Amino acid sequence: MLLSFLATLLGCPAVAYSQSDPAIDLIRQLAEDSFDSVSIGAGYAAMVDFAVSRDISSATFYPDQTEGVVDPTLKHSTFPFRHVFNPDAPGARPFLQGLFAYQKLSSGFDIEPGEFIDSEWTTYGASLSGGFEIPLGENLVVLPVISVGYGRLENRASFYGPISESLLQPALSGEIFNWDSNSVTYGASIGMDYRRQLSRFDIEVLAGVTHNFIESVNAPNRFTDFQGQATIFDLEINTVHPTNWKIAGSPLAIVGLFGNTEFFGPQREALGFSGFFEAGLGLQVDISNKGHKVKSLRFGAKAIIGPDVDGWGLILGYGI
Repeated sequence: MLLSFLATLLGCPAVAYSQSDPAIDLIRQLAEDSFDSVSIGAGYAAMVDFAVSRDISSATFYPDQTEGVVDPTLKHSTFPFRHVFNPDAPGARPFLQGLFAYQKLSSGFDIEPGEFIDSEWTTYGASLSGGFEIPLGENLVVLPVISVGYGRLENRASFYGPISESLLQPALSGEIFNWDSNSVTYGASIGMDYRRQLSRFDIEVLAGVTHNFIESVNAPNRFTDFQGQATIFDLEINTVHPTNWKIAGSPLAIVGLFGNTEFFGPQREALGFSGFFEAGLGLQVDISNKGHKVKSLRFGAKAIIGPDVDGWGLILGYGI
């Protein structure tokens, strides 16, 4: 949307090379005509996801570049912490999960030779989820969940070139670029946690479908007043392979990490990609002999591969 607007603007010589108040007003009008709060909101909603696993993760995504977009990069970190009430109860077990998230989307916009905009969108957020762990048989647990969250969104942009500095910066700062906003997020998900031992291997299958709504709160102008929604499917398959190695007397295992994430809906490519796969390796240390509530620790790294994106990520997990 932003690139389309800039292309329209720079295609009007009378606007692009006139340093007058009417020209700046016309730029703002073009921006208003191009504004789509639903598309922008869907992009933010797609970045908010309930994690079925307890893993703390940090990932960097590199969406494919399109014409005029320079080095788009999305950095996303999540810190979930779950507390299960009566974890040894035979029936449904209620739980609460807090999720802290940080993400930064950065990109440059190559408008025309000598004209460039460098922009970063930063989000700080927290959410609280409540649900139940419902055992179905010996190996499967189903997790219905509802969640609500609050986020702080900031944009910072720098303008380079005579046209960008004299026209685009005064016209778009505080509107399209260089603004702060707050948002609320709410949603629901249904997840499953399947674990079993196969020969000498432990198999973990975690999956979930989440639907999130997001809307701005007390937006300073209509350009930061957005709303949207996103439906996300997550699948994570881990294989734990015991070894004869030990660290400080604790058994060590090798973990194979595999995953898939897909976005659905009319705005499924709001982030520049509609899905991706993950593959990696990790190490798991069994510390159950230490007498702690946490029974194991996991450290891993993964590669991210998709039709329109690639990247990498780090994982810190724990088991109780």
